[in-house]
Amino acid sequence: MYAQTDHITQRRSLSQNLRNGYVWPFQSRHRGTVAAIRITVAMWLIILGTVLCSNGYWWGSLIFAVAALHLALAYRLLKTSKAR
Repeated sequence: MYAQTDHITQRRSLSQNLRNGYVWPFQSRHRGTVAAIRITVAMWLIILGTVLCSNGYWWGSLIFAVAALHLALAYRLLKTSKAR
């Protein structure tokens, strides 16, 4: 009778979305571009972390973890695009 209560979708938590391979809507439309941007950002972070560590700023090693995250997300995005 009422459009607001006729169809109720079940909300899922962020962890459920990530476990099930959820891809944000923008990423699903532009998979190659987003993966290329993530790889470029990861390369920049690796260079930045290397420069910081070589100059004695050891907190720069934390940047490598962020770069690894970007590479993992780019790999996952490309892997899911080939599977579909």
